[in-house]
Amino acid sequence: MSNAKAKTINLLLYEGNLGGVISIEDSSWNSGELYSAPRASVADLLETDACNKYGVYLLLSKDMVYVGQSSDLAKRITQHTVGKDWWESVVILTTKDDSLNHSDIDYLEAILIEKAKKIGRLECDNRKKGNDPKVDKFRKVYLAQYLDEALFLMQLIGITVFADTKTAKAPKNAKQATALINTVGTSNALSQGKRAKAEAMSVLENNGYAFCKRVTYASIQSSKQIFWANPTVSALTDDWDIILNDTRVSKLVVLRIPAEALSVVSAEKEGLHVRHDDPSRIDLGISIDSLVDKPSGIDFNPFVISTLVY
Repeated sequence: MSNAKAKTINLLLYEGNLGGVISIEDSSWNSGELYSAPRASVADLLETDACNKYGVYLLLSKDMVYVGQSSDLAKRITQHTVGKDWWESVVILTTKDDSLNHSDIDYLEAILIEKAKKIGRLECDNRKKGNDPKVDKFRKVYLAQYLDEALFLMQLIGITVFADTKTAKAPKNAKQATALINTVGTSNALSQGKRAKAEAMSVLENNGYAFCKRVTYASIQSSKQIFWANPTVSALTDDWDIILNDTRVSKLVVLRIPAEALSVVSAEKEGLHVRHDDPSRIDLGISIDSLVDKPSGIDFNPFVISTLVY
């Protein structure tokens, strides 16, 4: 079998599941980099290095998209959390080496706006074509290849807003790619999937729960018998909610950590452990039975404020 078109795709799941921030790199994509997050995880997304680069961002619902671009993605996306209520997730398209420039992102924005407009998926505030793109014929070839790969990766993680379902034919490898991601059943809406966090929050909100600004979601990692997540260390400076989804008994457990109640381990005192490869993130592994964080030994039972069987 020929492997001339073979590629490797790396996914980094910041919360250990598809319900939080996702970073994707592709061996066929040169320096391209895609970040995806549900609206509930925007605060975590804004703390990644993706938001310090030139890039294009997409605000998404199931069948609608708003396309924008910026050299200050954190500022622009934050503005949209206040002004736009309809979107459910956000995607950032950038590069690992920050090699896109103003003309590049103007061009990518214009092409994506036009694609969404043609199939009737463009959000009403986004009817303008974006800035006039000024790229030469050589750069257009590079950016067209960049965009083709980005659209493929979005489809791979279930973002199909740019697909014209009336006319487009599925690529030959689409079925195989979908099977790679959707390897578990979906009968339990809160058990798996990239919308698990948003759905869990919705269930709790419908039962009268009001969340803090900081929310971390973790489902069971059965192989280790823990709820595992890698929230940012900065979460400790604010009131912080943690949703634990115990899929064994269909139960949500909500923890509320007051600001400054916990700290990371230091020479002076014990505390939560951080990841060795990324000290900006907490290595959280809460036992599914005792609610004790295995890396640090901290007991999270005193922080339980709500449980809900779904």
